[in-house]
Amino acid sequence: MRFLKSLLVFVMVLSMLLVVVVVLAVTGGYIYLHLQKPQCAGEVSVKGINTEATVYFDDFGIPHIYGSSEEDVYFALGFVHAQERLFQMEMMRRTAAGRLSEILGPDLLETDIFFRTLGIDRQARQSADTFLSKRTQPYQKAALAYLAGINQYLDSGKRPIEFAILNIPKQYFTPRDVFLVARLIAFGFAEGFRMDPLITKAYQKLGPDYLKDWAIDWVPGAEKIPVFKPSTVSAADEIGTLVHRVMSGLPIAPWIGSNGWVLSPDKTTSGKVVFANDTHMTYAQPSVWFEAHLECPGFSFYGNHAAGIPFALIGHNRFAAWGLTMFENDDIDFFRETVNPEDPDEVWVDDHWEPFKKQKKVIRVKGEADVTITVRSTRHGPIISDASQTVSAMETAPVSVWWSAANLQLSSIMSFYQFAHAKSMDDARNAAALIDAPGLNVMYGDADGNIAWWASAKLIRRPAHVNSKLFLDGASGRDEPQGWYAFEKNPSSENPPSGFVYSANNQPAGVDGVLYPGYYVPENRARRINEFLDTPRKWSVKEMQSMSIDTISAVIPTTVKEILKTIGDDAVVRKSETHQQAHQILSQWDGGHAIDAAGPVVYYKLLYTIMANAMVDELGKEDFTAFVSTHLMKRTTAVFIPNDNSLWWDDITTKNVRETRQSNFIKSFDQAVAELSAQLGEDTADWQWGKVHTIEHGHPLGRKKPLDKFFNVGPFPIMGGNEVINNQGFKLNKDGQYKVAFGPALRILLDFADVENSISVNPTGQSGHILSRHYDDQAPLFNSGRFRKQMMNQEEIQKTCKNVLRLLPAN
Repeated sequence: MRFLKSLLVFVMVLSMLLVVVVVLAVTGGYIYLHLQKPQCAGEVSVKGINTEATVYFDDFGIPHIYGSSEEDVYFALGFVHAQERLFQMEMMRRTAAGRLSEILGPDLLETDIFFRTLGIDRQARQSADTFLSKRTQPYQKAALAYLAGINQYLDSGKRPIEFAILNIPKQYFTPRDVFLVARLIAFGFAEGFRMDPLITKAYQKLGPDYLKDWAIDWVPGAEKIPVFKPSTVSAADEIGTLVHRVMSGLPIAPWIGSNGWVLSPDKTTSGKVVFANDTHMTYAQPSVWFEAHLECPGFSFYGNHAAGIPFALIGHNRFAAWGLTMFENDDIDFFRETVNPEDPDEVWVDDHWEPFKKQKKVIRVKGEADVTITVRSTRHGPIISDASQTVSAMETAPVSVWWSAANLQLSSIMSFYQFAHAKSMDDARNAAALIDAPGLNVMYGDADGNIAWWASAKLIRRPAHVNSKLFLDGASGRDEPQGWYAFEKNPSSENPPSGFVYSANNQPAGVDGVLYPGYYVPENRARRINEFLDTPRKWSVKEMQSMSIDTISAVIPTTVKEILKTIGDDAVVRKSETHQQAHQILSQWDGGHAIDAAGPVVYYKLLYTIMANAMVDELGKEDFTAFVSTHLMKRTTAVFIPNDNSLWWDDITTKNVRETRQSNFIKSFDQAVAELSAQLGEDTADWQWGKVHTIEHGHPLGRKKPLDKFFNVGPFPIMGGNEVINNQGFKLNKDGQYKVAFGPALRILLDFADVENSISVNPTGQSGHILSRHYDDQAPLFNSGRFRKQMMNQEEIQKTCKNVLRLLPAN
């Protein structure tokens, strides 16, 4: 009995000790995390600043920086940007340089091999030598001051918890890192990396008759942005799969698309230009953009900054505003090379053999031995097929990639500095002309009443016979790029008679009768924007708020009508009460994607089922999954659904039966209703969009459970959907759970009648620190379509900002 009592006492004491240890550990961890939070008040002595800079943090953690010189405010920007987003900066430069395996281990080795093969690191060094090796021009002084601010924070500030978890060593930021991030952004824009291999494989495997039913080029009748002026199947297969894996696994956020429109004074209630922009990017935590307001003599600016890039990519001064959308121009060509059968180290060039250029690269892998790769390249660029062990082991022609961004210096860094200082539309046009890659639609408005859209990029001149969506002949010299078009030939519109300019990543109208090839999205958003703006109505910022979160598709209802008309009065419609209700939901749906809507629940399940039943038999599951993840599928839907003669409708696995479009629709409708009933129940009142359409902002460490509970933001139900103005994009899938992958990374509305009270919002918050209240304080605003002020009034800022940080020159 005594023994049992003693044992019980021992267990109780041990339990209490364990509780104490756990409490102390949790408390210690909480205190540690609090100590890592950014310093937003007080004084800090720093090296590298000439005179005091004062930083006011508003209620959303946005810094308003005041200094006596441009160099000092950019130094302060680098300092506060680093203390909020240092881990994001680190991940961006490591991704581009192919150095993720050093900190994340072998799971990221394939990604590192891909980026090392692509050669972004070498290109970044060349750009840094060209643009930032001196400190003579104003943009150079500002950029180098920004980097000095980041490095001063590395020396004197606290590194975030992610650095401790991953054991990331301290490493100063250099001009090369600026261009690593810039080129990584350019890669995210390069849709050809995903599309060309898929199209080439389908062409080689199935032939041109199948590809006729894919909307690879502009579809006649679709909205265009108006212009106004004064044997490589195996390689193609694996390259496409490789790029799909790399893009899906990136721990940073690539761009996907965007909306932008600018209204002339004649179309606004204020009589001044009204400007709107929302950039569409893969959701991530922290959010993509870091907002900052800079003030010094001769310079007053509010901008949105990408991690590690000195100059805002989107912003406004007191005279001009500019925003961006993706141009979606085709800036990628793949070349099938011919290897000397007697010497595998040589490749045919026009009329003779030349040796491959070779370079060995060492990739360090956390917890494992270093990996050495040999990167081969030709006149076109690196042999991208070598990045896949599967392809490199095959007896197949190597495939190289020619990419605009790899053949240009990326003078965009000067462009964005000039935009921030624009004092006339001529200044802005000159800045737009400096953008070489990636391709961007620049949306512009100013206080003088000017509006403009410029498609900015160095556009490739190709031989007339070349189909740039297919792999080209690398040996003959006949398919080579022939240089660049002059900027004056690019699509553009300045002060058009319509009174507005817009871009929704759709096809621009031609210049000199030529439609420039690209990977443009379908007309859905463009048509809806035109429905709003191409009217006599005058607009205010308040009314623009509703337009910017509009969820109605102008195109989908036509597709739905075609499906229902084709199904007709077939017995499947009356198979059960649930079938009848599903049919009624579709027939009454207006294309809206509100959280409580049932229409999108039924439509996207039915659409996926139709497409899968039509194409999986020819493409296979993996290629079909890649297909439905691209703009190509979205472009194809509207022309494919009404095409009764398409070869895709027949299931090639059923030898003695020829399936039709009608039989597909009937089978797919029955299948979709059955699967939705199993997923959500037979009561269609429970088929609500918010139950299946959700948004979660994933942190790189949040990919591992249970860290997702600490680092990720969400999930939340979210309104919007694919290719509506509130473009909350997702991939079609069999499960019927549509996790939003991308959408507006910011929303901005500005009226030049009141430039100090423009409004904006980002998806989560300004801070990258998990215990900061600004880590996710904007999420409720964003999810519900609300905004907050972009403050620029000095008196208001000084009166309302409670946290003030002073950066003082160190003695």
